[in-house]
Formats: sequence, C-alpha cells, structure tokens
Amino acid sequence: MGLHPILTDPVSVKPRFTSAEGPVLVPPPAFLNSDPQDRQPVLRRLLGKYDPAARDDFNRSLGRAGEEMVFKFEYDRLCQAGRRDLAKEMDWPADRGEDDKGYDIRSFEPDGEESLLEIKTTNGHARTRFWLSRQYEVAAQNPSTYRIRRVFHFENGAEMFDIKPPLDAGLLLIPDKYVAVPR
Repeated sequence: MGLHPILTDPVSVKPRFTSAEGPVLVPPPAFLNSDPQDRQPVLRRLLGKYDPAARDDFNRSLGRAGEEMVFKFEYDRLCQAGRRDLAKEMDWPADRGEDDKGYDIRSFEPDGEESLLEIKTTNGHARTRFWLSRQYEVAAQNPSTYRIRRVFHFENGAEMFDIKPPLDAGLLLIPDKYVAVPR
C-alpha cells in the first residue's frame, strides 16, 4: 500500500504552530458546569451576522485542513515510534467522502491498537462548541479505540487534545437537531 496522497501533495491551507515541532497534543480543559449559552453573547451575535453558506464552506475547508494536519501528525508519530508499517496502514475515509463511518481517520498506537479519530477543528479556543451526530453512537460502540481529537487555534498556534468515551464525561452535550416525520 502506497503513501496517502496528502503526504506527497501539499495543500495550500496551512496551520500555524507555536512549537517548532508542529502541532501540540495537550490535556483537555477542565470541565465547566456553567451553561455555554451564558458565555460570550456578543460573539454569538457577531457570528450570526455572517453569510451562513459562506460560513459553512469555510467550516468545511477548516475541517478538512484539520483532518489533514492530524493525519500527518499521526503518520509522523508512528514513524518516530519505529512503526512505519502501521503508518502505511492508516486510513482517511473522510478524504474519500465516506462521512458515514462516525470517524475521520483510522490510526494506531505504537503497540498496534487501532485508534478511530473524529477530528473537530476550529480557529477558536479549546472550549469553542462543535457538533456531533453519529459520532456519539460510534464512541459508545468503540470505547477503547474511539477518540475525538479536538483541534483549536488552528490558524494561530494549532493545539489539540483527545476526548475519550464516555463522551458525556468530558463534554456538555446539548440536543440541537431533531428528525421530524409527520404521523
């Protein structure tokens, strides 16, 4: 199996790092018991004034760039651990448009254990909200291998941390959308 094209064909969107070594994996922030709706009302009003279609396009581009960064980070991490064999087995189904798996990247730990990574990228701080859908179910079905890799400050010193299942232990989960079917 050859190298994934992302490792040989650079993309124009690039994160900016605070560390010369590249992205930094940090511990997740301490859990807050406050309601996110009470935080930063001015920022929410400002964001609501932007064109939703343009914002969606930007968020998709940002998400893909975050996935690319994490894919390269994981590849380098495995190679540095002497596991180029596992690095070559990594998979990025989201890059092929397979968004139905509930994760973006399949990686490995140096001992060979599989890691299913869902990448959530923002330019905001570590507590910037993000959306989940099928990921909650996949996390519950794969508690030992699933991780949400939260990438933040992407264009201003990209850092990231992992959130392990059960997701509601490290995240305040707020119902946001419902599927409605007429009776």
